[in-house]
Amino acid sequence: MSSYRITGVALAACTVLLTATHVPAASAADRGRTTHHGHQNQQGSLVLIGGALDEDAEILQRIVALADPDGDGPARARIAIVTAAAAPAGSAAEAGDASRNNAAANGLYYSALFESYGADTYAVPIDTTQDEFEADAYGPDNADSRAVAREVGRSTGVFFGGGDQTDYVRTLMDCRAAAAEAYRTCRRTRVLRAVESVLRKDGVVAGVSAGTTIQQGADMVTGGESYEAWRHGAEPGYFDDNRLGYLPYGGFGFYRYGLLDSHFGTWGRQARMIKLAQETGHRQVVGIDETTALVVDRATGTGEGIGRNGVSVLDVDQSGATWSYLTRGDRVDLARGPVTRATDAIDVVRDGDGPADRADIWDSIATDDPGVYSLVDQALALITSAADTATGTTLETDPQYVTTLTFGPTTTTWKTSAGVSFAQLDLVITPR
Repeated sequence: MSSYRITGVALAACTVLLTATHVPAASAADRGRTTHHGHQNQQGSLVLIGGALDEDAEILQRIVALADPDGDGPARARIAIVTAAAAPAGSAAEAGDASRNNAAANGLYYSALFESYGADTYAVPIDTTQDEFEADAYGPDNADSRAVAREVGRSTGVFFGGGDQTDYVRTLMDCRAAAAEAYRTCRRTRVLRAVESVLRKDGVVAGVSAGTTIQQGADMVTGGESYEAWRHGAEPGYFDDNRLGYLPYGGFGFYRYGLLDSHFGTWGRQARMIKLAQETGHRQVVGIDETTALVVDRATGTGEGIGRNGVSVLDVDQSGATWSYLTRGDRVDLARGPVTRATDAIDVVRDGDGPADRADIWDSIATDDPGVYSLVDQALALITSAADTATGTTLETDPQYVTTLTFGPTTTTWKTSAGVSFAQLDLVITPR
């Protein structure tokens, strides 16, 4: 399915009302502990795709392989397809047309896609509206259906499609009312508990775009652009403008090492997530580019980059960030930070002049044709040159922000089969 940059109003929430224990958001101290010890007593794998899956065979094959219960044996992977982050279908015709972009149609599309790779599938009939049209099979009430939860629990993998990650909260959790949907206490529905059971049985949970972002714990980003983040700061809640919003309770909590974001280098989201990490007390951000995935082994707390572009790991403090960029085959210890080069990696010979200052370094949506990968491209231009620093400026000027990249004594770079990687590049943002 194609990806798109969401700036409009999200669909209204539909709350599932059933009594159960409510769980408050983690404290800052708890977040710090899980950053270092989040892999303890965890099972299963995550495949976190940064958007624009583009039917990438490498990523799809990895998901199906991780969901295969017996390798070369006779059993087949069974993947539950959850698409509640997409808009609901408006009619039976829309729901039955796999070329459309709605929850039911996306369920058909992804089911056919995974079946073409040898998996059995189950399309989970959940979206944000109940009885949108006559005989509508999808709706939020199904999130607490025993029958639906049982089908999800029988699966060996679960795939979450794209859309708006807050719609996963609205449908798969029951949260105590809060202004601007800045939820701090939520209950997990039967279906979400069934997804957890798949991980406990050493299965895989995968997601694309919003389906990746929802996997993190506290302080999940809900929207916003990098410039507005630095000009105004972060604000708890969900907003229909460009403000940087976040959900204090967070997402599902299957990924426990810090903040997650998708379409990362593609849409210049590094700056917004550095600001969110600084204001919420997180030390690590992982951002994943389009048609790229981070495969996380929850038992060991390690991640591997696969796909066509890169995975950013940002170690954040109040002065800025240290940036590592993984491409295919590179690995990272998510709990402790070290990056390991892919086994087929070769050294990069640094040579030549550094890049000129780059305009619109954060790929502003204020232009008719927003840029893509500007900050990644500037970083790659620096590390393959003999220069020590490179800069870029924001399109907006009230104030204008400068991003400075520095190749320091601990910075390293290499090349894999997918492109150039680097580790420990310093990144600092200052107003001009």
